[in-house]
Amino acid sequence: MLAKNKIRLWLRRIHRDAGYLVVGITLMYALSGFFLHHKMGVKTISGSIQLQKDLPVDALKSEWLAHTTYKGITYVEDRADKKLFYFPGGLGNYQTATGSTTYETYQDRPLVIFMSQLHENQVKGWGPIADIYAIVLIFLAISGLVMVPGKNGFIRRGIWWFTAGIIVVVIFAFL
Repeated sequence: MLAKNKIRLWLRRIHRDAGYLVVGITLMYALSGFFLHHKMGVKTISGSIQLQKDLPVDALKSEWLAHTTYKGITYVEDRADKKLFYFPGGLGNYQTATGSTTYETYQDRPLVIFMSQLHENQVKGWGPIADIYAIVLIFLAISGLVMVPGKNGFIRRGIWWFTAGIIVVVIFAFL
């Protein structure tokens, strides 16, 4: 009986301290997953300018440089009523008949990009840390199952929540 209580005491201590460590990592992982899911890594800025009407492609490139601080146009798709163009960091839409030009620029959000890369395990050297994190999570899950004895323990109460958690994952796997 005494050895069983000692093991339970040590499991609680290790579980507590590993839990504190994992909560920090889990919060960062959860935030990065949120950013990744909502594609928040790029900020889009829209703008518009008025250029002359009926500009040929070369004149459009010159006018664009004269009216904006953005670098030159790298590609133009010339259509009958408009010209779609690309420039470093964005794209534009020039209406030939009116000269109305709208554009969007895209700016990376470095912290969000970094966290998304962590989430997808694309950061060099992160693999071993992610593996250790997974092992610690497995330990926390299993040790947490046996820490609480009695009527609120795993065998009497926890088994139902445990089973429900597995069922939720299985349902989403087959949707």
